[in-house]
Amino acid sequence: MSIITGLQAEAYEDFAEDFEDGTLIVPGAQVSDGQGGYISGPPTSHPCKALVTDYSDFRRASLGIPGTDRLVLVLGGSLPAGVIPAKGHKITAPDPAKGLTPSTFEVIAKTGDPAAALYELQGR
Repeated sequence: MSIITGLQAEAYEDFAEDFEDGTLIVPGAQVSDGQGGYISGPPTSHPCKALVTDYSDFRRASLGIPGTDRLVLVLGGSLPAGVIPAKGHKITAPDPAKGLTPSTFEVIAKTGDPAAALYELQGR
């Protein structure tokens, strides 16, 4: 048994009430269009717990993150098993900069911890 076993569930239990309801939108699978190309199937939506915030000025300068990008934190335990946010997905969550009006962000980059308890998404 690993030391990180169960951390995802514990983090969800401890922090879920501090996060807002959000939706992770996963693009549909590529399907042949019958003419040698591909089209995307319908996207799939997954409810999750998310928190939208800003990057620190130091992190923006150090990593070259544009001032318009937002940091979206997602609790891994709030997503269905096997669903992992990735570049190209979209996330809709209440944005404090807009009075908690839901905003949709495209995922530009993802980082997380080894236990998949918390995903840090760079949203644009």
